[in-house]
Amino acid sequence: MWLVLLDQNIAAAAAGQPLPNIAPEPFFQWFVFIGGSGATIGLVCLMAVSRCAYLRGVGRAAFLPGVCNINEPVIFGAPVMLNPLLVAPFLAGPVLMGVVTWFAMQFGLVAKPYILVPWTLPGPVGAYLATGGDWRASVLVLVNAVLATVVYFPFLRAYERKLLKEQEESQ
Repeated sequence: MWLVLLDQNIAAAAAGQPLPNIAPEPFFQWFVFIGGSGATIGLVCLMAVSRCAYLRGVGRAAFLPGVCNINEPVIFGAPVMLNPLLVAPFLAGPVLMGVVTWFAMQFGLVAKPYILVPWTLPGPVGAYLATGGDWRASVLVLVNAVLATVVYFPFLRAYERKLLKEQEESQ
């Protein structure tokens, strides 16, 4: 379905017509799943400066892959997988970012995507290219990354406190 919507946008762009679809695949790749599914770039950034040595190590190791939309290091390293403290932001962050992006594109603040670019590019670069060179797309990616960070913040702090408490009890 996403590629059909993208194909319609490509045909409209080639014909010089307005793009009909807001949410083809690049919409999700560049604006919703920043850093990988769950918008984990915000989580990785927070982890990289965590008070917990374990989380800080995982965050720093996962940062470069996260910038390139590869989030397996954080999914299995934090772990996000099967972690009740991190499931809510993992689900809520992308929903919030999708809504913000949809409105930005609906009201013409950011161009709609119509180019399929390699998914391993950093978010701002990929969004810029996917929208045909709209610099505002790169700004929106950065705004969404900040939103993801804000959404993850209280949940990561709770998880961090839990890990620090367990660490103190084991010593």
